[in-house]
Amino acid sequence: MNHDKGAYRDFVQSRCQTNPCVTGLADYLRCRSGSTSTIVTLDYPRSEQPAPNPLTVSEADLAKLIDTTSTTDGRILLVENIQPHLICLLGEILDVDPVFFAGHITDFKDIEKAPPPPSLALFPSQIAEKGYLHLHYQQVLDLGSADTFKLSSYSLKSDSNVPRNVRRLPNLSGRQLALARACCSILVKKIKDSCICKSDSDVHYLMTESLTSLGLVLVDPPATTVVETLGSGGRKSYPSMLLHGGFEDFEHSTSFASFGSITSDRLPDKKSMLSNLLHYFRHQPPGFTMAEPSILSLGYYPIRIVLAEWNLYTHLMSRYFKYYEYTLHDTENRLHGSDIIDLQRWRRRSMQSRHKLTLLSEFIDHWLQQEAEKEPWNLALKDIKHTLSQLEHYNRSLEHMIPVATSMVQLLDSRRSMLEAANVSRLTLIALVFVPLSWVASLFSMSEDYSPGRKNFWVYFATALPVLILVLSLSAVQWDQLEGKLNRIGADSRRQAARRRAEVVFA
Repeated sequence: MNHDKGAYRDFVQSRCQTNPCVTGLADYLRCRSGSTSTIVTLDYPRSEQPAPNPLTVSEADLAKLIDTTSTTDGRILLVENIQPHLICLLGEILDVDPVFFAGHITDFKDIEKAPPPPSLALFPSQIAEKGYLHLHYQQVLDLGSADTFKLSSYSLKSDSNVPRNVRRLPNLSGRQLALARACCSILVKKIKDSCICKSDSDVHYLMTESLTSLGLVLVDPPATTVVETLGSGGRKSYPSMLLHGGFEDFEHSTSFASFGSITSDRLPDKKSMLSNLLHYFRHQPPGFTMAEPSILSLGYYPIRIVLAEWNLYTHLMSRYFKYYEYTLHDTENRLHGSDIIDLQRWRRRSMQSRHKLTLLSEFIDHWLQQEAEKEPWNLALKDIKHTLSQLEHYNRSLEHMIPVATSMVQLLDSRRSMLEAANVSRLTLIALVFVPLSWVASLFSMSEDYSPGRKNFWVYFATALPVLILVLSLSAVQWDQLEGKLNRIGADSRRQAARRRAEVVFA
């Protein structure tokens, strides 16, 4: 089957008129292809207790795989670092709503520059009804020594086909930390009695006549490099790594008895969302059925991973509040106007983070009634509630900290102004000392008899010192008070003169 990539691109462009939130997707589809996408399929054979068979395929093989039949009972297609032409291919074959891809491609530009993305343009109820699960979250990166970034920009980007925002944070203990946006999107779509599941980090497809279901998952590549755009138009790359190796595992811990049988090749690459999902999908998630997987069952492992990332994010917020508390205690050496900006950024991040977690909670509530196993999702909702309460606590702390910090910065500015005024007074005094001396020296420089070492050199001091004393005396006079005294003396003199004239008249 031939697939016209331009046809889906035109379809997306036409949807921009009715759904401006897909404008970012339309712009992305016009971009040139970047790094190669990684595509992995997980096939579930038609046998009892099937074990998925991961297989890496090329983009050319993907089209053949989708167009041909298979003996599998289900398939999950995982796509990492998706390219524009691959979006067109999947969108046309699977008849995917562009709003789904737009929710994954977005870079959250300012509203005066681009329309808001679907997660902001649509109401939570609309997002839940569509069944498009977009898991936007923050990853905590360690960029190395803070000395490397003294002159670097606050705004960085990830080195991926869909550039994600990376924001530098104030250094802690000489380490440069950063927050990187990431996304994993999941979709379940039924086509001709077949089920298609789709996720932004990995792409899962079941396209042939014999397939019962197909899952598509799209994920971002590992954040191993961040990029800074230079003023000259160039780019500068920095290596990065996940702080402390990434999130905590949520599976049952390995016992000591089975430790010796665990091989290192079974452990996932924690910095890669794709590797983590392949590791967890070895076991079926709660409520997962190969014939017709639900959106929640397919998204169980991605949701658990994202919640673990959010948990680390809240601990990072706690550490920075401690940092700013110490800043307030040591105001002279550490508190600056930039700290106020950082505090306001954290307040904005807290609001955005709560919005993302609220969308996830609303999504789970909407689809939970269709799940047979509700206990895993009740636990997930409790974890989301806990994370939201943590963010709410830090947001309230920010509301109290920002006015205090602002007042202290203003007090420090006033103190600096007073110190600068005192320094100006000292400079004025120095000028008052040297200007008369230099003026007298210029007078006597016309004759060599008054040069240092000559017999009339003493005349210089005899003349300069009285002039210096006169200048310093005049500078020490408080002219406002002197003027007031003179005015009072003049008034008293006039009253006495008037009194004497009156006495003469009556005499």
